[in-house]
Amino acid sequence: MQPFPRAPSAASRSSTRAPTDVRNARTCHGPAHPSAIAPTGNSGRWGVRRVGAHLRRTWLRVGLLLVAAGSVGLAGLTAANVLPEGPGLAQAPAHVTPVDSPAFRQRAEALLGSPVTQGNAAVDLQNGDAYFPAMLADIRSARKSIELESYILRRGHIADVFVAALSERARAGVKVRVVIDWMGSRGNVADAERLRAAGVDFHFYRPIRLDQLASLNKRTHRKLMVVDDRVAWTGGMGIDDAWLGNASNGRQKRDMMFRLQGPAVARMRGVFEEHWLATGGQRLPPPEASPSAAPGSLPVQVIASTDRVGEYNSQRMFLLAIAGSRRSIDLEASYFVPDAAVRQALLDALARGVRVRIIVEGDHVDGHMVGDASRTYWADFLAAGAQIARYAPSLFHNKLMVVDDYLALAGSANFDSRSFHLNDEANIAIYDGAFARKMADVFDRDLAVSEPVTIAQLQQRPWTQQVTDRFWAEFASQL
Repeated sequence: MQPFPRAPSAASRSSTRAPTDVRNARTCHGPAHPSAIAPTGNSGRWGVRRVGAHLRRTWLRVGLLLVAAGSVGLAGLTAANVLPEGPGLAQAPAHVTPVDSPAFRQRAEALLGSPVTQGNAAVDLQNGDAYFPAMLADIRSARKSIELESYILRRGHIADVFVAALSERARAGVKVRVVIDWMGSRGNVADAERLRAAGVDFHFYRPIRLDQLASLNKRTHRKLMVVDDRVAWTGGMGIDDAWLGNASNGRQKRDMMFRLQGPAVARMRGVFEEHWLATGGQRLPPPEASPSAAPGSLPVQVIASTDRVGEYNSQRMFLLAIAGSRRSIDLEASYFVPDAAVRQALLDALARGVRVRIIVEGDHVDGHMVGDASRTYWADFLAAGAQIARYAPSLFHNKLMVVDDYLALAGSANFDSRSFHLNDEANIAIYDGAFARKMADVFDRDLAVSEPVTIAQLQQRPWTQQVTDRFWAEFASQL
């Protein structure tokens, strides 16, 4: 604390001019007395204004920084969701032997990382009136275990029937494990709680959580079931009332499921276990020993596809089959939006004389965006000699490819970039002429009730429809 200044003498008072402002007072006499620096009303207001302006500038800078950080974070989350983890195959494999050759199977095993198992039986079931009762019968016959994974479990009649059947088996002591995609089921917590209350071990796949925001757009699209390690199912159905019936009207979905027995069942169980562990489940016990007598004679390859780079096996499966075609490709594709590599592979097949027939969705759709984008590719295929037809009777949801009346590909994967690169899928390849010809008959029956597409029809579309088609084609990788 400084001493208070001594009072000046009379001479100094007369010879020294009194300070006129605070600055002079400080200069002449050191620290001013408080009364000398007391602000007037105007100067106080200006000081408050200066402080307020400084605070506003500071908060503006902080706000801009937060907006910038949020924008960068949002851009990162968007990129993580809409972009594949890495590139898929840029073109079909070269020098592929015909699909009915032993070398083709060896190539498929190496490329897809899955063996072709022998001694299987496979049955196709067409539409909900056929496959729902058969699946429920298998559930009700379970004595040890049930593993079920589905993209869709939505409230309604068929969901109630499945929940009741699974719950009854769980209460009877059967170990029931269920994985349901959170997004596909629209967060169906009500049915999840009903199953859990009955003793079912139920897990949602990738629910909305902070630690999973970067993968919200990457879903499990698999539809599979394994019962007592003796029977497995895969195909395209969802547990939803839209799949009821026999595809006889515009509200019912045309779809198919496949029931497998034999060594392929253990492979399908392994596909389920991948997501079971990913959602927090415990490792499954070893599968039951297979019966000594083979249930059939079919060579079956179970093909799991994921959103991880190097495991885009849906795309690889189709590319390899197309490259191995020599005579014919019959394709049922409810969502026909293939990526550039697959489009080129089909055009190459047409150029070497392969007959290509494609059935796509018709007027009955559950969303116009996919069909709009799909139309942008049709003219190129038609000009190259392909046949394209639109399924007329009902909502079309089939996923089937038959190559050279020998190789049949089916399962959950759509013929689009989302199934190729973003979604996880479960598919099968069956190498057998008789089974493939049976599936070709299924294709022919669907083709008979479909409407052919011509280049003239495409050219006659209103310009507004052409603009809309082109617009949605820009988002083809997400549809």
